[in-house]
Amino acid sequence: MMHPATDSQLRPLPSVAARAAHQQRWRPDFARIRGKIYLAVADQIEQAIRTGIFQPGDVLPTQRDIADDLGFHLNTINAAFREAARRGLIESRTRRGSIVSFMSLAA
Repeated sequence: MMHPATDSQLRPLPSVAARAAHQQRWRPDFARIRGKIYLAVADQIEQAIRTGIFQPGDVLPTQRDIADDLGFHLNTINAAFREAARRGLIESRTRRGSIVSFMSLAA
């Protein structure tokens, strides 16, 4: 007997290009930022990794793009990325951007 397909079986997997476009549009949710801004942004980066928006090896949006979109100083977003790197979530490479660490899901 055949079972009807569920919604999850009918939805095609997003293409690599579509996933990359979604990642580049990702921005921390300004409405959810409470307390120290850099910690809240780092928490949202972690949540995006844990929920699968970003996967190991993915490139994060640039710090400048995030700072400009949210209206925060670049130093604030830089501190958030440093905090995410300290947590082992991302690796920052000078002039090459920040990528999700392959160790980020091990914790």
